[in-house]
Amino acid sequence: YSSFTASNKHTSQIHELTRQNTSTIERVVPWFLNTMPASYFAQVPEEFRTDHIKAISAIQDASMDMHMNLSTHLPDGRQVLTFIRPGNEPGRLLQLVNELPWDHNTDKYLPLSRVQVFTSKDESLSMSIFVYGEEMPSEPIAVDVMGSRILDYAQDVQRGKYLHDHRAPDPSNLFTRENLLEYMQSCSETYLLRSDPRRFLKQRLLYDQVSGTEGMAISIEESLTNDTGTYWIDIAVTNSLPQVTLENCARLLKLHNFDVLRSHLDVVADGNNGNVTLLRMVVSPLAGTVVTESIFRNLQCELKRAKWLDPQTMDLIFDRYPWLGVKRGEVITAFCSLMHPIMAKTNPLGFSKANIYDAVTKTRYIPYASSVADLFLDRFNPQAPLPDESFISRAQELRASIDADVEDTATAELLLKMIEIVEHTLKTNIYLPNRYALGLRLDPRIMDAEEDERELPFGVLFVHGRRFNAYHVRFRDISRGGMRLVTPASSEQYALESARHYDECYGLAFAQQLKNKDIPEGGSKAVNLINVSGLSESGKNFVMRKSVKAFTDTILDLIVESKDINENMVDYLGKKEVLYLGPDEQVIPEDINWIVQRAALRGYETPNAFMSSKPRAGINHKEYGVTSEGVNVYLDVALRRALGIDPKTDSFTIKMTGGPDGDVAGNEIKILIREYGENAKIVGIADHSGCAEDPEGLNHDELLRLVNNNLCISNFDPSKLSSDGIVHLADNDEGAKARNNMHNRLEADAF
Repeated sequence: YSSFTASNKHTSQIHELTRQNTSTIERVVPWFLNTMPASYFAQVPEEFRTDHIKAISAIQDASMDMHMNLSTHLPDGRQVLTFIRPGNEPGRLLQLVNELPWDHNTDKYLPLSRVQVFTSKDESLSMSIFVYGEEMPSEPIAVDVMGSRILDYAQDVQRGKYLHDHRAPDPSNLFTRENLLEYMQSCSETYLLRSDPRRFLKQRLLYDQVSGTEGMAISIEESLTNDTGTYWIDIAVTNSLPQVTLENCARLLKLHNFDVLRSHLDVVADGNNGNVTLLRMVVSPLAGTVVTESIFRNLQCELKRAKWLDPQTMDLIFDRYPWLGVKRGEVITAFCSLMHPIMAKTNPLGFSKANIYDAVTKTRYIPYASSVADLFLDRFNPQAPLPDESFISRAQELRASIDADVEDTATAELLLKMIEIVEHTLKTNIYLPNRYALGLRLDPRIMDAEEDERELPFGVLFVHGRRFNAYHVRFRDISRGGMRLVTPASSEQYALESARHYDECYGLAFAQQLKNKDIPEGGSKAVNLINVSGLSESGKNFVMRKSVKAFTDTILDLIVESKDINENMVDYLGKKEVLYLGPDEQVIPEDINWIVQRAALRGYETPNAFMSSKPRAGINHKEYGVTSEGVNVYLDVALRRALGIDPKTDSFTIKMTGGPDGDVAGNEIKILIREYGENAKIVGIADHSGCAEDPEGLNHDELLRLVNNNLCISNFDPSKLSSDGIVHLADNDEGAKARNNMHNRLEADAF
């Protein structure tokens, strides 16, 4: 009897739950069909829509808030995250982006490939869909079938059907059937099937503006649908992580009091140049916001800058002090970075990189830093540059205010140094609309104390960009020297390298000046210090390549003459400058090719001379060991004349700074082994990754393996060391210290 009763209860419960569920679905489905926008049904696959209805029904069945996260894995390996949220809270997209998984720094990284954000008509819910991973069709897609609606619309555009519709694009060669089919080969199946034809062609035009570059193109137009008072913002940006692009745009829109009602993101391949992220948003100004053309102009400018802003700058202007604005925030963080190697000479601990930034950006003192930034911006404003008399007067007033009101002596010293930087800046690209980084042409006297007796360089450039700072130092008007990339493995090591950044660049440039004493070109050097702490190998390489592009393009901003530059730059230097670069540590052929092509595109008069060691021109330094052959001649003479050692018959020891993957050091290793065999005992080698030491001499075969495979010294096989040998890695404090002082610790006949 009890078993029968229990069975009846179970049957009754199942029946009741089924009845409730059916009732809920019967209520939810009509509401859902009527309240979700038409774009949702056009762009979201049916199986996803079914899952969404089931989820919303479950929420309502349980009398819960409209709040649920769904995770689905597609057959091709992609992951789909769906966020269902109640209402349409301003800033919702930014909140969700901050909740998204972020594993770009691991080998498990799946790129964000598609985003769709929808708000119901009654604004009772928002639905955000994020797709991770690349779409991998099992067989080639028929783009003419998948994109048939787009092709038909493009044909009508070409025939002039929409000439009187200002929303439609004008006829273009890009819209011919042949050209569109070729472009569609780079698009995903989902993008072709789910895109509105008019919007697809609009984005095709933006794609064309940035294809093959590192740029960003933006289009803003008022929406003429039922969304009154709303605007379409279309963005095309090359080689930017889609999740970063989405976050940057969401932060800027929130900063300018716009809410995102709908959003769609897709990624399209760009051949050898990488990819283009296409982002489109429907935005609405928040209540009380007056929309003007100037707001959109500022928004466009700042959206373009966001790709290249350093995370520290973004934190300063988006999270801590939104009133600062992008330009002032960028000036402040740049000046903090520039001051570090100057101020650390007097007090390394008190003026550490972190302490400088914290002091200048404290709530109590940020108004003074902002005033210095205003002084800088007004002095170099191309529309109305601050006259010299007014500039001197304002600088004096600002100094007096700091002396009187800033009670912390260290902070006052920093703020006064910032004013000096403004006074010693001769040129800047701060007002160029499409710049990649912030560049300053400095009077070299700002970098040294007055009592410093070392030779003053002819010119110094400083560049501050996303995750990097860089110097270019030269000792003659016409100079040449290599560009090296320094990538410390930890944030602590990065701070140490930052303190000696300028002095390293100065020393290398001065050595090049001595080496170039018998040729017309003087000596120079460029050192790009890049923050790769916490990045995976792929992430590190991505940031390094970006930093090379941003640094060299900013140099071109400061030396190329063009109508756009002349109209947007105030020049207190008053003379044309010519610079030449060469490759050094961690610069690869891809970088060299891009630099030369970019110099030509920017109008540099001798683009092929701007960067040496081009793969298909001249003599490849690394392949032929040009520099190293000359170095070895000096070494041979010095050993014989100074030490009385015949390296052909006598054993000698040598220590080197510069890795086996470098141009000079790598080839010097090969030459030493070629010319002197076992007589050459290389007892120590240090490079950016660490150092290897062995008093018996490092194994020649293992060194040649590293050279031939373009590997740094941290890859030296410890099993090839003698019992007294050791390999130190620079990814920890102890290893970094050993690397940094190896050249002083080890005894050798030659260094």
